[in-house]
Amino acid sequence: MTIETTEPDGDEPLSASTASKIVAPLLALGAAWAVRKALDAAYLRSTGSTPPQAANRDEPLRRVLLWAAATAAVLAVVNVAIDRITAPRPPEG
Repeated sequence: MTIETTEPDGDEPLSASTASKIVAPLLALGAAWAVRKALDAAYLRSTGSTPPQAANRDEPLRRVLLWAAATAAVLAVVNVAIDRITAPRPPEG
């Protein structure tokens, strides 16, 4: 099953593959923002302080690196999920 819509000028149909290439990055951007906000809020709620910032020299390097790694891992999982959801499906049989 292919989803086809026409472009504004009506010349050529927009394939599902092209549409997913447009939608996936926008979804990833929005999801990354939302996940980052949620992670920051969870950190604040659980520790009582704001998440460590790399530019803050008063923060221990270990804490900054652990927070960066945890955040990157969660965002990577979200991006993979979005890519899998928005990837065009191969035609059936």
